[in-house]
Amino acid sequence: MNLRRLLRTSAVRLALRYALFYVALIALALGLLYWSTSRFVDKQLAAGLHSTADALERARADLDHGEFDAMVQAELHAGKASKLHVLIANAKGVPLAGDLVGWPPGLSADNRVHNVQIEDDLIPGRSEDEDAYWPVLARRLPDGDRLLVAHGLDQAEALLDFIQGTMIAILAVSLGLALGLGLLQGRALLARIDALIGTTRSIGAGRLNRRIPLSGQDDEFDDLAGQLNAMLDRIQALMTGMRQITDNVAHDLRRPLSRVRNLLDVTLIKARNSSEYREAIGQAIDDLDEIIRTFNALIEIAQAEAGSFRGDWGPVDLSALAAEMAELYGAQAEEQDRELDVVIQPGVAVTGNRHLLAQAIGNLLDNALKFSPQGTPLRLEVSPAGDRVRITMRDQGTGIPPEEREHVLKRFVRLDTARTAPGSGLGLSLVAAVARLHSADLRLGDADPGLIVSFEIERASGA
Repeated sequence: MNLRRLLRTSAVRLALRYALFYVALIALALGLLYWSTSRFVDKQLAAGLHSTADALERARADLDHGEFDAMVQAELHAGKASKLHVLIANAKGVPLAGDLVGWPPGLSADNRVHNVQIEDDLIPGRSEDEDAYWPVLARRLPDGDRLLVAHGLDQAEALLDFIQGTMIAILAVSLGLALGLGLLQGRALLARIDALIGTTRSIGAGRLNRRIPLSGQDDEFDDLAGQLNAMLDRIQALMTGMRQITDNVAHDLRRPLSRVRNLLDVTLIKARNSSEYREAIGQAIDDLDEIIRTFNALIEIAQAEAGSFRGDWGPVDLSALAAEMAELYGAQAEEQDRELDVVIQPGVAVTGNRHLLAQAIGNLLDNALKFSPQGTPLRLEVSPAGDRVRITMRDQGTGIPPEEREHVLKRFVRLDTARTAPGSGLGLSLVAAVARLHSADLRLGDADPGLIVSFEIERASGA
């Protein structure tokens, strides 16, 4: 993967910003740790100086001169590693005990710790140019003499240097890890984005069966990929449907169009009287009306399946609508010596498009009249079913085999038993499209004998 491209990505830059932010926090925390450690060392040094001075002051009051000198030497020997220096001088600064040969100039005996520069000539055996600032405690003794205790900083500085080096190492390792993890995270994100881009390019090139791979991590990228894959499935299904519609339209409308043309050609072959012309024109108009109805049904199915139907959407009194449709088809049922039994519970309302719901109910009634023998009863029911409404259409026709029930919901599908009946095979496909648009459940079952179609839709709130 190209490093330059990797560094240009928003994912890597965001990861690096967070990495540098966390490194800055670590640096701040380590700085506070170093400062607090340095303060603690200073306090420990001051406490040590006070403790040594208190011990020497008590010893000088309790011991004779020789014993005190021996104690001072013992203290100096014990503090040799830490460079402990002691001086007891009189009020004029003349040394009385200890290893310093003189009182540092300008140092007051105020019993406070000061950082004082100790000249190299004040310490016997010390080489030249080793002057340094040391913590020094000076106090005045009860007999008027002065006591000075100084402590070297070598151990404290070694400790602080070790801590400082450790913190620098921690900071360097943290920076390296943060940058490395940022780059790794950015690379992983970029790889997943590249997979998405590669899939979209393949789809743009015409390979509509390609899908975005899921990582199995169930994160936001998988959520996005799942939604995009679902969208691609829908697009592919719509395009497949469009191809099927084109093929079916070309196949199913060729015959009526050819029939209209042949009828007009035959009519024009020889002169005819006005009644014959009127009859031919009427036949042509009937055929053209059938073609227009087919196209209108296809448009409504396509709009319903795409969810783009431009009709009013709101509360629909389904009971009143079903009663109107039953009355409309009742006259046709009487002509065919059929009894249309209507059982409708009043006041049942749903939310949807009145025109499409009327189309769906009308298609169910029309199919029942077409595909059941004359003289057999039909039954239309509308009743509540919990929080839903069930529309049921029952006939005593030949029915639909279970293995064909999904197939007949597609466009232009006509079973062998329906070839002789008028129609284009769009009735149930329109009902199915309306059901999907209204989030309704459509089921085809066996009425024994005949077919039972159940259409369940959610009731309107408060209905």
